[in-house]
Amino acid sequence: MSDAPAPAQRTTFYEELIRRRRAAWIVSLVCALVAAGIGLVLSTIVTPILLLVAGAFLKLIGGFGTASIQAFVVAQLANFDALSLALDQMNGVGDLGLLGPSLVRMARIALPALLAAMLVWLWLRAVFSGAASADLLARLKARPARLDDFEERQLGNIVEEVAIGAGAPVPRLLLIDSPIVNAAALGASHKDGIVLVTRGLLEKLNRSETEAVAARLISAIGAGDLRVAAGIMAALRTFGFFLTVLDLPLRGSAWRTLKDLLLVSVTRHPSADRLGRAGEGVEEGMQGDAIPDLDKIAGGAPLLVAKVVRFLLLPFYLVAVFYKLILFLWTSLFLGPPLARLWRNRCYWTDAKVVQLARNPEAFAQALEKIGAADPPPGGEAFAYLFIAAPATAHRRAMDRRTLALALTPSTSERLVRLSAMGAASRESGRTVDLKTLAAHPGRAAVLGVLGLLLVPLFAILVGAVGFLTLMVTSIGLLAGLTIVHLLI
Repeated sequence: MSDAPAPAQRTTFYEELIRRRRAAWIVSLVCALVAAGIGLVLSTIVTPILLLVAGAFLKLIGGFGTASIQAFVVAQLANFDALSLALDQMNGVGDLGLLGPSLVRMARIALPALLAAMLVWLWLRAVFSGAASADLLARLKARPARLDDFEERQLGNIVEEVAIGAGAPVPRLLLIDSPIVNAAALGASHKDGIVLVTRGLLEKLNRSETEAVAARLISAIGAGDLRVAAGIMAALRTFGFFLTVLDLPLRGSAWRTLKDLLLVSVTRHPSADRLGRAGEGVEEGMQGDAIPDLDKIAGGAPLLVAKVVRFLLLPFYLVAVFYKLILFLWTSLFLGPPLARLWRNRCYWTDAKVVQLARNPEAFAQALEKIGAADPPPGGEAFAYLFIAAPATAHRRAMDRRTLALALTPSTSERLVRLSAMGAASRESGRTVDLKTLAAHPGRAAVLGVLGLLLVPLFAILVGAVGFLTLMVTSIGLLAGLTIVHLLI
């Protein structure tokens, strides 16, 4: 690379990336809190299950401690009755204070579920973080570069030159035989980084654009983006894990997923195939259509047997459907945005490091334009945010595992605007609101202002509706769960 940093600057550049890695713990903390938020939503069903399991275990070892569980359950049922009476006495918004004492006492119900969700996050992060690369590489059928192929050998030389220019260890290069134009950075740390490139990118980009893409991937490895990605993926998989648990009475594949998770947890070096099955099984729980129809569950059985099966499974089916709806709403409105904000900010920062390393912002901007809004190669949808492309999510359903992962990636248009500010050629802004344009057109600004004012009450109504639905479903679930624990322990 003719524009590579001077030798005296190489160590400084990579040391700056390494310092950036030290800030990854902040993102990990946010991911853990988001995972705890998932437990908070499910506390009214998770806590009774935990109490039931703990009570059964204590009874097996002699019954010590079951009286404490029973007293806790009785106290919470009394709190529930007090909350119901307070709701009956409310005549307006000013009476909301009547709910305070009962809600404070009932807040203890959320603590076991919060702790359980954080432990699940730590568990899934430990299981997959060290082997996520093997999981994804197995799904994508990645292969080493062929030395007898001139373009692939040249790509290897480019990656090596960029790494040396950054003062970084040379990452391993793997290719995917796919016409999609895309690339990703993988690996557990900067010492064992992997650069993953599709054949489509190799064929569509020129040398300077390929150098810019290689600089982007190597910068991501050095800056600790992979550690951040592991925390984000663990948060998404915590979401999928709890959805899978909700599906246990209804879906046989949910049991297979739990079995695979347990096997990879107790195996020192699990195979990539088993890791892939476990990961895909957890992600399957995030699909909106993961729960089969009741008629399909009882399909093939005699009519009377089918009716009995449907009747017995109907409560579990309703619980799974309503809790899944609440989880998707809460994740979309309150839990997903913090993850997206953190990941997008890191993407913008790493893009800026590419300009510093490659010294050619226009080449990187042109590469982003050619990559466009391409989806990741088939099999990598749940890892979409690791790829350079910014896939469009407009055509995705809300309750889809792909939508959650794709929504993390910043838009290509916004990245191009930022690159233009760093020296690339000026391009059309991808922002929906441009302050200079609004200042030049007061009428347009007034229309947007009115629309903004209308959106505020609409958003408030949406949040209120989600809150009301959550209150209704969780109240019923809590009452049923505590009653079952009270009767069985």
